[in-house]
Amino acid sequence: MAENDKSTRTRTGLAIGAGVMGAVTASIGIVTPAQAVDYPSWNDVQQAKSNVANQQAMIQNITQLIGSLQSSVDAARIESAKAAETYLQAKNALEAATEKESDLQQQASAAAEKAKTSQMRAGLLASHLAKSSGGDLTGQLMLNGGGSGSDADKLLFQLGTMSKLTEQSKAVYEQATKDKNAAESLKAQATSAKTARQELATQADTALAAAQAAQSKAQAALATQQTKSTELVAQLATLKNTSAQTEAAYLQGEQIKAQQEAARRAAAAAAAAAAAAAAANQPSSGGAAPAGGGGGAAPAAPNGNVVDTAIAYARAQLGKPYIFGGEGPTGYDCSGLTMKAYAYAGVYIGSHSVNNQYYTAADRGQLVSYSAKQAGDLIFWGDGPGDFYHVGIYIGGGMMIAAPTEGDVVKVQSVWGSPWRLVARPSA
Repeated sequence: MAENDKSTRTRTGLAIGAGVMGAVTASIGIVTPAQAVDYPSWNDVQQAKSNVANQQAMIQNITQLIGSLQSSVDAARIESAKAAETYLQAKNALEAATEKESDLQQQASAAAEKAKTSQMRAGLLASHLAKSSGGDLTGQLMLNGGGSGSDADKLLFQLGTMSKLTEQSKAVYEQATKDKNAAESLKAQATSAKTARQELATQADTALAAAQAAQSKAQAALATQQTKSTELVAQLATLKNTSAQTEAAYLQGEQIKAQQEAARRAAAAAAAAAAAAAAANQPSSGGAAPAGGGGGAAPAAPNGNVVDTAIAYARAQLGKPYIFGGEGPTGYDCSGLTMKAYAYAGVYIGSHSVNNQYYTAADRGQLVSYSAKQAGDLIFWGDGPGDFYHVGIYIGGGMMIAAPTEGDVVKVQSVWGSPWRLVARPSA
């Protein structure tokens, strides 16, 4: 797990903060350019001011460039979050496979010892029977007792065909055979588990490398955005005869309006989905939502004490840096924060994975329609179960606490974009 501490990036001056233009770019339909961007020089700006038409065109061009910069950052960060989630799921699978392999190896070792003892008991039985028959089966079985080769198998077979077997002798023979088969089966399972674990280890290594590459790409996009945005906002202010502070505030306002509109659309979509699910479930009373289905007809109320404790823990982490794979105490990623917050409240919400936390809530019947969200609920982003890449803790009033992304910190922020239509209520 990559949990090296990363210092919090702070932006001074007039640089547009990460996320300021994210919603704006969507509202004006900007697409990240595939080719190299031609940024205007200050000489271009001064020349454009001499003509109203050129001035307006330059204003539009710079606005689009600012949007494109943030669009690139947003896209790179989403890809980074998705790659990180893929790694965390691979890591979870590897940990489970490692535990399974260890358990099977222990069982196989114990079974082998038991089979050895059973074969020796069978050897003693053969000794007793061979004395009356005059054969040398005794010595062979005694010498091969506990072995797993073909000779020991043949001797057990021969013992099983002896006509002098009493009921007690037969039980000894059957137990030896049963223990031998169990030991062989467990040994095969342990070998298979080892192979599976090795394959998952390779997959986890590959996923980690991909996540680190995506993280580097996001950092590069952010660095470009930080470098260029200050100058572009200053150029925009010059063209409009305002101040850079005024233009930055305007862009911030546009972001807030776009976020509010996106939240309104998400709430409307969630309400429509919940209504459709309720209509489809009638006349049944309904229950908690399935993994990909609609919300429950009567969601359980959250446990106030659990919610307060989890939110208090999350608030105590405010300002700590986002760290890929982080689960405290120096920093967190999104699912690391939610996992630790509820663990502090005594509730296991799933492993260190956005999708695992969603599936855990689904299995427990704790999914609720987004339109019915309350403080303490977990909000998810992504295309659906299995494809989620971000999670935050809702605190009410359209706000949440989350560890947003690389270069940011744990913070209180508005619920942004279009969250998934169901939320998880771990305290229910």
